[in-house]
Amino acid sequence: MQNIIDKSSPIPLYVQVSEYLEKMIKKEKFQVGVKLPSEGEQAGLFQLNRNTIRQAISLLVQKGLVEKQRGVGTFVKGKTSLSPVHQLGSMVSFVDDFNLDHVDLEERIIQKKKIKAGEELAEKLMIKVDDEVVEIERLRIADKTPLVLERQYYSFKDFGELLEMELKGSMYQLLINHFKADLDHSIQTIRAVKPTREIARLMGIGLDTPCAFLESLAYNSQNVCIEILQSFYRGDRYMFRVETGRYRRHISSNEVE
Repeated sequence: MQNIIDKSSPIPLYVQVSEYLEKMIKKEKFQVGVKLPSEGEQAGLFQLNRNTIRQAISLLVQKGLVEKQRGVGTFVKGKTSLSPVHQLGSMVSFVDDFNLDHVDLEERIIQKKKIKAGEELAEKLMIKVDDEVVEIERLRIADKTPLVLERQYYSFKDFGELLEMELKGSMYQLLINHFKADLDHSIQTIRAVKPTREIARLMGIGLDTPCAFLESLAYNSQNVCIEILQSFYRGDRYMFRVETGRYRRHISSNEVE
């Protein structure tokens, strides 16, 4: 197996090992449920140190291809990596990012509480600084892999009942069905960020794993913001897609028709 690794290549050795193992998994040389050779065995096969093998396995874990069982070993979890796609052109929920026939979705409520709005939330929700706001923080998980950390904010006056409810699945569906919310449109902004230690801990990622921070402000037909959604997406797993209209070339007044 040492011939598979090119030590003169600019590609890191652990990436080469990870890509080789991923290829073997996709070809079913290592079938789902099968235990991979130990780190020590692989180190000998590839003629590399165990730390390099450990890094390679970590990449496969991040992709959802394998899972580690403490004290037992590393087992193949799936043949394809979990790569959800989030549509930016419309208001969609976490559950809309997946083919539900093949993915086991779950969520974990980190906290839900009542807080003072403060200047930033008050300005966006169009309420007073001292008004109360519902804050909900939850971790969205697919096939046991944490992918998104969401923080949602609502006016307590209108949506205080959320604190007493079981929150599962699409929040948009809950807002529409239970609160008869008028979700007319949203404004979304996205930027790249580094995870804080707390976010990295909750999502099971390293501090060097890139994240995408998306803030979505949902408005009703009267152009009043009723939800602030701040989401941290794993940049190593998520894709974002937006559909645009036809390109229209601007014709200046100096151009002749």
